[in-house]
Amino acid sequence: MKLNKETKIGIVAIIIIVCFIWGFNFLKGKNILSTSDTYYAIYNNIDGLEEASPVYVSGFKVGVVETIKLLGKKQDQIIVKFSVEEKIDLPVNTQAIIYPATLIAGKAIKLNLSNHKDYYSSGDTIIGVLEQDLVSSLSEELIPVKNKIENLLVSIDSVLEIFDNQRKEDIRSSLDNLNTITTEMTLLLDSKNSKLATILNNVESISGNLKNNNEQITNILANFSSISDSLDQANIKSTILNANKTLAEFSEISYKINNGEGTIGMLVNNDSLYTNLNNLAADLDSLVIDLNENPKRYVHFSLFGKKEK
Repeated sequence: MKLNKETKIGIVAIIIIVCFIWGFNFLKGKNILSTSDTYYAIYNNIDGLEEASPVYVSGFKVGVVETIKLLGKKQDQIIVKFSVEEKIDLPVNTQAIIYPATLIAGKAIKLNLSNHKDYYSSGDTIIGVLEQDLVSSLSEELIPVKNKIENLLVSIDSVLEIFDNQRKEDIRSSLDNLNTITTEMTLLLDSKNSKLATILNNVESISGNLKNNNEQITNILANFSSISDSLDQANIKSTILNANKTLAEFSEISYKINNGEGTIGMLVNNDSLYTNLNNLAADLDSLVIDLNENPKRYVHFSLFGKKEK
């Protein structure tokens, strides 16, 4: 299907008009190709906020100011309409704060999101807050200081007026006395025979001795550090605990021996075994003697098979 010349011109014109509308809105900060939610905020003063000013959340641009109008007939309040990307949900009690974005860019809106579980719907009015810029804040802080300085200057002028010649002479005399005291202090500090000079000399001597014996002091500290490391690695606490355990076990063994428990306890506390052993030794001694004296009584042998009586 072929398009005639008029149809082609019409299509091109429509495309140009659409691009113009899109570009115009883009320059104003709007993107007609993306969906967004609309919110309102009411202020007593917008402090230079303009249409197409950006809207930020945590420093990220999420929308733009669309319109700014006076609210009602009193003209003491201003309503600002701004759009926010549809994917950005605004919790209840969120604040729309007008603040100076930069010195050149002017004002912008930043959304201070709350922790509320419920959210605003598109078309709702949220809380509007105006944040003071640096110039306004400094002006408010410097004006009281300026007033205090002016009052101080007036007070100084009043004080100077009450000084007559006699008071001026007294002040001059006080300054002369102060100069005399300063001179005496200088002589005291410069005197080689003063106590202060002696103390300083002693301190200097002590510091000199410490400097001369610095190497020995370092070796002593190193030895102490080595001893401390050795004691730390020796695990004295564990050794003492093991020694206490061993002493407790030895004490328990001694208690059992004293009470006649076990073999060692019976040997120590019962002398019957000792008596029996002595008797056994005596019997063995008698047996050995009799065996030596009468061997034939215990050993019988014959070459011819004759039995000896």
